[in-house]
Amino acid sequence: MSERFYLFKGCLIPTRLPFLEKASLFALDAMKVEYEAMPGATCCVEPIGLHSMAADTWILAVGRMLAIAEEAGRDVLTLCNGCYLSFQEAVEELKDLERRKEVNLALSKIGKEYHGTVQVRHLLDLAHGMGHSGLAPDVKADLSGLRVAPHSGCHVLRPSKVHLRERPYAPRMLADVAGWLGGKVVSEETWPECCGGGVASVDEAVSSGILEDVTRHYRACGANVILTPCPFCFSQFDLRQKEGVPVLHLSEMLALAFGASPEHIGLRYHRIKMGPFNVPPK
Repeated sequence: MSERFYLFKGCLIPTRLPFLEKASLFALDAMKVEYEAMPGATCCVEPIGLHSMAADTWILAVGRMLAIAEEAGRDVLTLCNGCYLSFQEAVEELKDLERRKEVNLALSKIGKEYHGTVQVRHLLDLAHGMGHSGLAPDVKADLSGLRVAPHSGCHVLRPSKVHLRERPYAPRMLADVAGWLGGKVVSEETWPECCGGGVASVDEAVSSGILEDVTRHYRACGANVILTPCPFCFSQFDLRQKEGVPVLHLSEMLALAFGASPEHIGLRYHRIKMGPFNVPPK
């Protein structure tokens, strides 16, 4: 449709990680992205638990927001892997004309209709789409002290049938962006790792084991920061890991590179604190 976006902040960032919202808005402004907050936003009915329990609620909730964006001639921009997948799966399902007809029949009761023209973007693929030449002119800080372990997270990669913009195996977007911003990438995502968060409510021991395996691997690679575009993965790494490797959400690395101070974007609210060596002035 356009490069004009409705920004969908999701639930986790505004309610539990507002400092990531601060960093995201700083980064989007620095990248000169045209956006407004999604009007009338609701939960996206996240793809792990809620979607599986209430598929009809999910498709109507997301279909309504897609219709709102379409009516305004805007695409949807997300900051969260789970929200991104929830919207993308809805876009894919609503390509089926019969399914769309069913959804539009329900939406007609509130005066809404979706025609299938909205695109959904994640902050990750938006930044990657700008390329090195698009990001580099706005870089104001020297982030060469960052030895980065990229952790894309599951929902930005799979399922492949949804036609997500990143490839499901050996992803490159996050590593590319980290390098373009000046970081040194020390771990390759040949086989993308999971943070273990998705099974935490089912088996805490399995979840913790997955988390510790991956953080030990990142530390062994020499990483002094884990970089992720997913706020849920961010929470897992910042609150539950035992290895003590600091974590940055992609929005934070973008904001730091574009000149935001650690104080301005609230890095003090991280449980695992970043060292000052990470963000020296250029």
